[in-house]
Amino acid sequence: MLWVTRKNPHVDRCASSWLIKVFIDKDAAFEFIEREDLVPEGAIPFTLPGAEIKPIEGKRTTFDVLLEKYDIKDPIAIKIGQFIHDFEIDANEQPFEVKFPETLGLVYVLKGLEKASKSDKETIEEAHLVLDAFSVSLGEHMKKREK
Repeated sequence: MLWVTRKNPHVDRCASSWLIKVFIDKDAAFEFIEREDLVPEGAIPFTLPGAEIKPIEGKRTTFDVLLEKYDIKDPIAIKIGQFIHDFEIDANEQPFEVKFPETLGLVYVLKGLEKASKSDKETIEEAHLVLDAFSVSLGEHMKKREK
């Protein structure tokens, strides 16, 4: 399925595209358009005006909305969602206002990818790799804490 979002993906959209690819639609392809562009027919828009899947200003991230809409119960995905929410909503995108130390590291890497990548497609592909690795390490850490 084709998923469409705005150009220049930032933290929430990078993480949301990873969530889509890993938990919702393993065959997902992504396209990036301007805010005012028409969404291609049959595509699923997210974080675009009029889209069902978008953040709720000051309350929920796109990642939060996807977790609920698709009933994702994976504890690692939920924890990553907490980090995204921590930065985007609780800290109002102010890095030094975050509650969790993991949030700051994850945000710096995702923001760095945005600046270092040659295209939006490259940004999310690299973000997916980072989030795959982050989720593995996070899962190991969460298991150790349960013991």
